Amino acid sequence: MGAVREWSAAICLAALAAALLQGLAPSGAMERMVKLVLGAFVLCALAMPLKNLGMQIAWTFPIEGQVQENTQLQSTVENQMETAARASIENLVAAELSRMDIKSEKVVVWMDTNADNSIGINRVEVTLAEEYGGDCARAQAHLRETLGLEVEVTAHGDEGS
Repeated sequence: MGAVREWSAAICLAALAAALLQGLAPSGAMERMVKLVLGAFVLCALAMPLKNLGMQIAWTFPIEGQVQENTQLQSTVENQMETAARASIENLVAAELSRMDIKSEKVVVWMDTNADNSIGINRVEVTLAEEYGGDCARAQAHLRETLGLEVEVTAHGDEGS
């Protein structure tokens, strides 16, 4: 009931303001323009509650297309988060190996998205250049300690063994 009272008070104030401004407006060519603008103003005051009502109805009944768009948006956001997390881990691995003067050829991050939309990193596989084959154990121990993740380090020529 309070909403109806507020709406009627707003209409009365809009009509009063329109009458006051119409009385102050000069007569002649400008009078028609002022009447048009004031009429539009009063119509907007009348229609404002309908806009709010329409918004409430739209929130109550979701449209099927909106649900599909939200699902696509959520999927896109999840993919972007996963890509960003993967790139972050790959850059961190490259930086740590660079500090050890070791060059990697490839870094693969295995991850899953959990039910609560958190990203779980399962394993990191690092392939070193062939000339760094003797540094695999040292690099693996350092990366496991630094990252706190399951890390498997192999050299380019060791992949088949």
